[in-house]
Amino acid sequence: MSFRLVIVDDDRAVRRILSGIIENNGLGEVVGEAEDGEEAEKKIISLKPDIVLMDLLLPGKDGIEVIRTLRQRQAKIHFIMISQVENQEMISRAYKNGIEFFIHKPINAIETVNVISKVEEIINLRATFDMIKTTVINMSGEDRPEKQAYKGMSKISYFLADMGILGEAGSEDIRVIIENYDKVRQKMNNLQDVYQFLKEYYENEDKRKSTDIKAIEMRIRRAIGKALRNVASLGIEDYDNDQFLRFSTTLFEFSEVKKEMDFLRGKVASGGKINIKKFLEGSALLCEMNSGR
Repeated sequence: MSFRLVIVDDDRAVRRILSGIIENNGLGEVVGEAEDGEEAEKKIISLKPDIVLMDLLLPGKDGIEVIRTLRQRQAKIHFIMISQVENQEMISRAYKNGIEFFIHKPINAIETVNVISKVEEIINLRATFDMIKTTVINMSGEDRPEKQAYKGMSKISYFLADMGILGEAGSEDIRVIIENYDKVRQKMNNLQDVYQFLKEYYENEDKRKSTDIKAIEMRIRRAIGKALRNVASLGIEDYDNDQFLRFSTTLFEFSEVKKEMDFLRGKVASGGKINIKKFLEGSALLCEMNSGR
């Protein structure tokens, strides 16, 4: 995917430096520039870029005002704030109004590349997330004869697609646990017993899948880890998103989701941790609620 970017800063030298960094590192195409808030708002609406690098302090409308206006128009744009302001209250206000990341002035090429790359990774994750979900919905139309026969499974497929992990190897393990939750419910206090259940299930069903306990655990950990990352990315894009609010508290510890969001933003060195038991219990609960049982 080729990303389209707009740079907004009242300093021509800063715009030139940022354009050079973007071009030299293959981060996309700079499709427009602006030096004040009013001009920025018009160009962003017209050009519809994927990413906007926005100076916090601008002549006329400041960066936060421009972002707030564009957010009210539900513009699907990712904002990166660029500023030398160190006031934490003002920075917090900027995050609350829709920026995802922050680049400090004077401009540092390494920081700029890292931040823009992370935003582009989030956009790609979200695109994959939506594509998987759309594919599942299209495959599960009401006119398909197998829909009623596999109604319970289709609900689980919707859930796994919402998590963005439908194609993960561990998604099959999670699916089996949800489908057999009544049998494994009592085993949740000892996850090794859950993994043993999966091992025996695959052996009895003659599934072509590794039944090594450690392999099963690692598959599930990787899938849940990706789900955490996807949910955190969803929160960065839209903190009030219904899916984000539901998944971040039902499937994970919210504090760990926040840590993962900070990690994706480049603010901390490590991300959030997963709680396998909470994820599996929450998954079973959500699928049960959706099935109307």
